[in-house]
Amino acid sequence: MNTLITCATSGMGSQIARALTEDNLILTGRDRDKLQTLCEFSENSTIPVELDFFNPESIQSAATNIANGGKLDRIVFIIPRIPPSSNIFPSDEEWADLYKNYFINPLSLLRQLFEANAVSDGAKMVLISGISSKSALTHYATNNCLRSAWLGQAKAMALTLGEKRISVNTLSLGGVMTESYTEKMKNKALSQNISFDELMKNEVSNVPLQKYASIDDVVGAVVALLGPLTNHMTGQNIMLDGGFFKGY
Repeated sequence: MNTLITCATSGMGSQIARALTEDNLILTGRDRDKLQTLCEFSENSTIPVELDFFNPESIQSAATNIANGGKLDRIVFIIPRIPPSSNIFPSDEEWADLYKNYFINPLSLLRQLFEANAVSDGAKMVLISGISSKSALTHYATNNCLRSAWLGQAKAMALTLGEKRISVNTLSLGGVMTESYTEKMKNKALSQNISFDELMKNEVSNVPLQKYASIDDVVGAVVALLGPLTNHMTGQNIMLDGGFFKGY
């Protein structure tokens, strides 16, 4: 089983990679040393591929290296973190940069892989997204637009690639207690002179399950979407948000 994980050196990507060590992994990231360290955990063949989603030449080179590793059976597609912004009217130049870096460039990697016939029929694809793909958030104005673009693309791919039995689903995350986010919350608690537990109780008060997801929660959902669960499921936007989204 050949599995591609992009942004694999991120906190989330690395944990997903460690959960799939029985696969032949192709891991991408910008930091060569982090990639090499991550590869040491794998039980089978692991191919590290340097990839900078902000650099078209890097994407082209990475696409070639990935395609040379054999046809992909599973893809976990993570893009760099989109910076939060409440600005509803960015300049034309700002919009162009945002769409280039967080949509057009990353999408070109998928395009080049399909053009190279590097994805197996019956493959499973999981695109990692955020809850702004489902519910507009005030402080994530640009995310609302970019996540919606990815959601539309995922739906379009699901429709077109269905004839090849390729499933394409989106996993939209709410709050996740990554190492960096946990540290951020600890610092916030200190600044407010309250305990971490008290802060988190306030933070999750609008989440029905009264907690944010753990990394293990995310990993479990990704692994499920890469397995038999999606044999007859495609084009779905799965929410992993503890019930935060209240719509039908």
